[in-house]
Amino acid sequence: MDVVTWDDDNLVHSNPACRDTVGTGPGETRRVRFGADSAFSMCGCCRVEPVAADAGLADAVFDLVTLYDALQEEAEEAENRQEPDYIPDFLGPNFNRDHWRNLQFRLSVTAEGVRAHPWLDDWVRPALTRVAAHVERRCEEQRTLIDTATIEQAAAALQQREQSTEQLAQFWQAWRQRDEWGFTTSPDYAYYDKDARLHPPRAGLAGRSAAAVEVSVRLPPIGPDGDGFRLVEPLSMWEIAALAAYRTTADWAAGVITLAAPPVVAQELLCPARGLDITLRAACADRTPQPPAAS
Repeated sequence: MDVVTWDDDNLVHSNPACRDTVGTGPGETRRVRFGADSAFSMCGCCRVEPVAADAGLADAVFDLVTLYDALQEEAEEAENRQEPDYIPDFLGPNFNRDHWRNLQFRLSVTAEGVRAHPWLDDWVRPALTRVAAHVERRCEEQRTLIDTATIEQAAAALQQREQSTEQLAQFWQAWRQRDEWGFTTSPDYAYYDKDARLHPPRAGLAGRSAAAVEVSVRLPPIGPDGDGFRLVEPLSMWEIAALAAYRTTADWAAGVITLAAPPVVAQELLCPARGLDITLRAACADRTPQPPAAS
């Protein structure tokens, strides 16, 4: 970011005409990397409503610095891909298929913090844009590895389960709110586990059905573990795979994506027991079978 300083002023200013400037000589404009030091050296009037903005500022700065670290990792990964001997092993067991979700969460949290501190917006916006592009690339990368036939088979099997909606809702709520030490398997783990994610897509099965149902999903935030750190993913493996496989558009910073999914997948995502923040698109409402009723 660009900052202005004066020899006889210890504060950092984003505006050369700042009314709090006490320097009398010419100011020096220089470009610095935004971080905790520059944020906390910022003068009061260069912020919007300084008293209110200070609440949560440390968290916003921490999230922003973490986001810049993620950008650095993405830049290093892009450099590695340019090496002549680089061979990506996207089907290997060590490949993180959910990396797009981790990036999206960091992006969403940072964007939320910036909204509470508007004076950060001009400096942060380019970084948010770059991270959103990385999320898009990573999600598209995962999509190419997903066997949609397995997702649909799991959805069909899930809809034949015998538990009541009330029982399922209790199970889902307990699992989504778990810490990292408990409830290690989701309610749909038996139908779509980690082994299903290692199967490459089947030839000739690519593409979406003409009868696809459109839904919009707001991604839930990653929750805290037993120590209070945000590490616990509230989405199951099947849900993450379905979101990536059938995504059409996304606002990654807001955490809202639109899917065009086969009816069997859309019905399962819409299942009330899952408790997802999901909306059936109006254009599909009249021709889409409703979610399974409570048994």
